[in-house]
Amino acid sequence: MDAAVHSAPQSPQLPADRLGGLDALRGIAALCVLHFHVMGIYASDPGLMGKGYLAVDFFFMLSGYVMARTYERRLGEGYGAWRFIAARYRRLWPVMALGTLFGAPLLALEYNDLGASLSVILPNLLLLPAVTRNILFPVNSAAWSILAELSVNLLHGLLLWRLRRVQLGLLYLLAVPAVAWVGLHFGSLNFGAATGNAYAGLARAVLSYTGGIVLWRCWRDSPGLRIHPLLAFALLPALLLLVPMLGAQSWWYDLAVVLLASPLLIAGGLAYRGSHWFWRWLGLISFPLYAVNLPLLHWSKILGIGALAGIACVLAMATYIALRTSPAPRPARSLAEA
Repeated sequence: MDAAVHSAPQSPQLPADRLGGLDALRGIAALCVLHFHVMGIYASDPGLMGKGYLAVDFFFMLSGYVMARTYERRLGEGYGAWRFIAARYRRLWPVMALGTLFGAPLLALEYNDLGASLSVILPNLLLLPAVTRNILFPVNSAAWSILAELSVNLLHGLLLWRLRRVQLGLLYLLAVPAVAWVGLHFGSLNFGAATGNAYAGLARAVLSYTGGIVLWRCWRDSPGLRIHPLLAFALLPALLLLVPMLGAQSWWYDLAVVLLASPLLIAGGLAYRGSHWFWRWLGLISFPLYAVNLPLLHWSKILGIGALAGIACVLAMATYIALRTSPAPRPARSLAEA
């Protein structure tokens, strides 16, 4: 037997049911990102913004868990790293491209130069950074995290799935001081979108994504600790939106949310066995919401639309995109990938 295949964890057959609790958590995290952007665009008090950017780290951890759950056995059976990354790109690109198209006219108006605008819009449209600019994705800055996720997806397909649990855990532990160092340098974990801190954003992705893989390897959907799902659903926005407003602004707080709170939240999500329409809807719109909220909010502000009306427009568009783009459920898949 090939040594690489032998070293991969032998996962049981995936259950047919969806992990609705993780869908719900993803949707709640997307709403936290929406709040963060609304406060940044509309509010005059930066203290109201909270720490919605930590939802990105939570997304990375969820993705690591779900990708390990869905693909590691396939990779061990010869699925192939490039086939894996191509599947991820096909999954993520269309909706992100739509978000870029929403933001493209705004950038063109700002630059007032067709050549300069196209030099940014075209690579951004392909999920490639505009390396000559201060911001990697000026058209839709949230796309930096999608590029970071695709990067760790590639690392997963090439290497991470081959590592034993102890080796993977060691990599995770090595990523902790790296992220702590950049957190100390920048004062928070709110980095990755700019050209000058893209390396730090990739470190964020490696840490949380690897942590998600470790959780899957250890738990297999059955955490050893019991967290009530409703507590997890309530705790996520409290940690990202409410607690920071009370003064928890240190980068230590950010790191604690990533290292300590996020695994507990995932454990709570795994305990959910319901199928309430609201949680299903949140899971359905989570990725479209993340992909298009920033350019649509900027349009709302420019057109003189208030914050609440802008939020309603974003939610309506995310719902429409989700209904048009979401694939029909398949028994072998457990969770809508995002």
